[in-house]
This record gives sequence, structure tokens and C-alpha cells, in this order.
Amino acid sequence: MKTQQRKKFRGRRAVLAAVAVAAASMLATTAAAAERLLLFGGEVADAAYYSFVGALLPMGAREGGRGWFQRYWIDAFGYEYDGGPGRVQADAYGLEGALGYGGANELGWWSVSLGLRYTDTSLEPDDEGANARGSQLGGKFQVDFERRLADRWRVNGIASYTSEQNGYWMRGRLMHGASPTRGLGFEALANGNDEADAVAVGLVKTFEPAASGFSVGLKAGYRFQDDADGAYGGVEFGYPF
Repeated sequence: MKTQQRKKFRGRRAVLAAVAVAAASMLATTAAAAERLLLFGGEVADAAYYSFVGALLPMGAREGGRGWFQRYWIDAFGYEYDGGPGRVQADAYGLEGALGYGGANELGWWSVSLGLRYTDTSLEPDDEGANARGSQLGGKFQVDFERRLADRWRVNGIASYTSEQNGYWMRGRLMHGASPTRGLGFEALANGNDEADAVAVGLVKTFEPAASGFSVGLKAGYRFQDDADGAYGGVEFGYPF
């Protein structure tokens, strides 16, 4: 019984942490092209929420379309799970900083980054046996890319590993549209850790409101995860500055 409860808890936590990764890659093309980018948004699912704000900043001169960049991230999220004392409400916030290297050309872009992530989790009621509890600091490694397959067709992918929770996250998207920020497509995700795994599929729509300077991403789909299957939906905003 205790093992099953812990699997639900760890699996839900990994899914929520993955949202930050997904949002960070929404408009990574801009970062690869040496522009500063502000990102913010959120996602909701059954008994869970996630919100974030982050920035991607290029560093120094770029040669041959390649160069260094920085990524900074702040997020807040919450979820429920069945723990030792019964039903537990978890609320957390996180801070993240990373240094990355990437490149871009007419066919697409790629990037690799390495950094640190700090997460502080409060539980009500307190669950002393929880793996996510109090302050935690760990390393994070991430790779992502986008490639133009044909006229108006693009494929992109991202994968990350966070030592703080020994968690992995992977996502692939196939998009059709005039540009990376104006298209329609679908996504498939897989994530988990030593105790639980989850997969999800959904639709994605990206667009740029006229004369606003913003790029917007809408997503919705269904997640399969132990006994916590359910729909998810979210919105992401990007603004070059």
C-alpha cells in the first residue's frame, strides 16, 4: 500500500516538473537565433496546477549561427496525493538557472544546457516519508532541437534529466504551419522516475496576435498515469525583448 502511494506521489511530481521544460522550449528558436525572450504561462490538470515565468538570454558574439545563452526560471505549482497521513496537499515553488550552447540555420536549431534547480515543497498535513519535502537542490541537463522536414512541416523534440528527483522528461511535436510560432500539430510526452512513469498525447496551436509582439501557444490533451488519468490544458506566452 505504501509503495503504491509513493508511486502516485512521485509520478505526479515528475509530470508537474515537466511542464516547465515544455514551456521553456516553446520558442527556443528565438534564443538559438540570438534574441532575448521572456516566457510565462501555466497549465492545469486534475488536482494540480502550474505557473511560470522565465527568460532566455544570449551571451556574447555568435559565430556560424552558434553561441552561448543563459536560462532563468521561476515557477509555482501544487498537487494532491495519498500519503502517509492520508490525502495531502502539496504547494511548491522553484528557481532555476542554466548555461547553454546552441546553433541555428535555415533548416532548424539545437541547444544543450546544464544548470541548477532549487525547489521548496510544503505539505499539508506534513508527510515525513515524502520524497518531495522541504528544500532540495539538484543539477539539470537538457537537450532540444527543431528541424524542418518539408514546406510548412517541422518536427521538434526535447529531453531533460533532473538529479533532484532522478526524473526524466521527453517530448516530441510534429507541427504544420508558416513558422514555428504559427502552426497546428500534436505532441507526445513520456516522463517518470524510478518509481512511476506517465505518457500523454495532445494537440498544440501556436499563433501571433496582430501587432502585439507576443507569440501564444495553446495545448490540450489526455494524460495516462497510474490511477490519475485525466485531461490537461495550458497556455504559453513568449515575448522577445
